[in-house]
Amino acid sequence: MAHEEKYTSDHPDFVYSSGNRILHWIRALVITGLIITGFYIADPFLTSEGSTDKLLYAEWTKWHLIMGFVLLASGILRIYLFFFGKDSEGELRSLKDLFSVKSWITQLKSYFFVGELRKKGLYGPLQFLTYTAIMLLLVIVSITGLVLYVHVYHQGLGGWLYEPMRVVEAWMGGLATVRYVHHIAVWGFLIFIPIHIYLVIWSAIRFKHAALDVMFTGYDYHLKKEQEEKNKEDNT
Repeated sequence: MAHEEKYTSDHPDFVYSSGNRILHWIRALVITGLIITGFYIADPFLTSEGSTDKLLYAEWTKWHLIMGFVLLASGILRIYLFFFGKDSEGELRSLKDLFSVKSWITQLKSYFFVGELRKKGLYGPLQFLTYTAIMLLLVIVSITGLVLYVHVYHQGLGGWLYEPMRVVEAWMGGLATVRYVHHIAVWGFLIFIPIHIYLVIWSAIRFKHAALDVMFTGYDYHLKKEQEEKNKEDNT
């Protein structure tokens, strides 16, 4: 009981707006779908060798493109919410930890079971850096995906984006390099996803925060000492 009294579970903080939570699950679903359909497009294992029937391949490609544009739209909206959303203050406050050597030491020590994880914002410095890297991966995979898209579709949006994307293609050294970078970026997501799931579960157990359900409810709770320090900062 003494250990439980350290936490303010009776007064949780509302940390993630519904918009951010919805976008989180949209990205999770479409990234999973894009990985599956992308590997099929690269190696159409359900089509027999020498077959002239391309309908199945076209169907997988169609869904890959649909989910790709959903990912692009959700990524743009997520970047907007980071700066202007309801919970942007908490996310931007994390920048203080990113440039604080003390915060880095505190977070790294907490991962080795020395002390507790305390954050000025929503994320610790390692979290913030990792999520920033994932957002950059999203930008890379979206841009390279658009370059590949305009090589197949030349009208409508494809026609409008054709010239700008050809400039990007030339800057990257050709279509082969674009495909390679697109593929490598996907592997970045494949490496991140299991690590992310593991650390969310580990953090929920280790720090007794609502790390598992925060993306469903929007609420999190913290150490009483951590909450008191945060309140002092807010009042100064």
